[in-house]
Amino acid sequence: MATDRLAEVLTRYEAVIGLEFHTEITATKTKMFCGCPVAFGGEANSRVCPTCMGLPGALPVPNQECVDWAILAGLAAGCKIAPLSDFTRKNYFYPDMAVNYQLSQYQPPFCYDGRIDIEIIEGADERLDRETAENVTMTEDGYIAAIRVTRLHLEEDTGKMIHIGGTDGRIGGADYSLADFNRSGTGLMELVTEPDIRTPEEARAFARKLRQLWLTLGVSDCNMEEGSMRADGNVSIRPRGATGLGTKTELKNMNSFKALHDGIAFEIVRQADLLDAGGKVVQETRHWEPTEKVTTAMRTKEMAEDYRYFPDPDTAPFDLSAEYVEGIRARLPELPDAKKERFMETYKLSAHDAGLLAADVGLTKFYEEAVQIAGLDHAKSVSNTMLNDLSAHLNATEETLETIKIAPAHIAELVELVDSGEISSKQAKEVFAAMLEAGQMPKVIARERGLKQVSDTGVIEAAVDSVLAAHPDKVEAYRGGKVGLIGFLVGQVMRETQGQANPSLVNEILTQKLK
Repeated sequence: MATDRLAEVLTRYEAVIGLEFHTEITATKTKMFCGCPVAFGGEANSRVCPTCMGLPGALPVPNQECVDWAILAGLAAGCKIAPLSDFTRKNYFYPDMAVNYQLSQYQPPFCYDGRIDIEIIEGADERLDRETAENVTMTEDGYIAAIRVTRLHLEEDTGKMIHIGGTDGRIGGADYSLADFNRSGTGLMELVTEPDIRTPEEARAFARKLRQLWLTLGVSDCNMEEGSMRADGNVSIRPRGATGLGTKTELKNMNSFKALHDGIAFEIVRQADLLDAGGKVVQETRHWEPTEKVTTAMRTKEMAEDYRYFPDPDTAPFDLSAEYVEGIRARLPELPDAKKERFMETYKLSAHDAGLLAADVGLTKFYEEAVQIAGLDHAKSVSNTMLNDLSAHLNATEETLETIKIAPAHIAELVELVDSGEISSKQAKEVFAAMLEAGQMPKVIARERGLKQVSDTGVIEAAVDSVLAAHPDKVEAYRGGKVGLIGFLVGQVMRETQGQANPSLVNEILTQKLK
């Protein structure tokens, strides 16, 4: 596999990677230039009209809400906003675009010259020495790379081609093709980065960070499997130490974070093999094949002049006043980086835990509601329970925070029981599982099952004395230097008390009696 060879290749070559993300604005009820509804799936060609079908005489009317969302997204990405902008016709022929041009933006786009920071931690795949890079700040755990955003512009999405016949659902080898225009005309944000990314891991980190931003704003559901967020990668390589740029290829069909990582990794290794063999990289568009885990050639890469851009005569230019932009800026919510810092300061969480909670809008809301109920003293315990037990359950099942039977109040009450010593951490696991199954409150479950942690020192001392008397050989061996036997003795005390003794008290009393 290419990922197995990547580390070695990157010791000899430096990858230069730029990304493009197309994200559907699913927050609006209607499309970009007509009143057709925005939704996924459904009967083919059931959400279309003369405008999104490109019929003669139909004129586009820009959706102001889509423009607002694009400006908000640009501000979240640290972009400047162009006061004057317009829509441009991007001319090319493909059957999923009925009018044979796409309404997009060229110069100037609505948003430009932004920046998004990504964090790479120690141990991440293909981590290279980045200490000398101008856009990198080293941290205790790894480094933070500042990735420049070239532009964020607004355009309309195309339809979808369905290729019938063949073996892989692609046009090559298909018997015939069908066109579904339900998606055609949906508002689409395209964000383009500068070639500041150097490894597949950084590309994956950027994609995750961008998805976090868009979900925090609420601009899109960012469902990569359904195509509402799609990533393209521009990849070239150059010998280590060189400053010029190599010939780039564009990668498509990377509809998951793993596909993005693996597709770029394969392309880096493929280009290195070509150069090592004395060949040349051809500028072209390539398709990632997730089953075979290879890229294949699609077509020669188009240049900007191939699209014959010119201002759309059917839509008026936009004059975005400073007052309008500031009004949109006022809608910005707390973004993930700021939220992470607040969680570290307010709840005393580690950078790792704060980052995980801040990255997910649903987890953030659930966590803060649970802490509000339990109190700040339990903030760390709430975080541990959510990031360990709750996240493990969600990852192992198809359930979500919206479908599970527990609420923040359940988590708050559970950590209160553990932190107060009423139940042990082991018993808490049993209570948590029962909560998920029946939706009962933790105190009810603990009472019905007779779960209670014993913290009575007299009871624990009696159990300890009984165990020590039953295992004199282990006591003698411990005192002779085999201190690891303390674990065995603790286990026997827990067995004696049917698992209800407070483990910390058991350890403390055992240690005293073994002196």
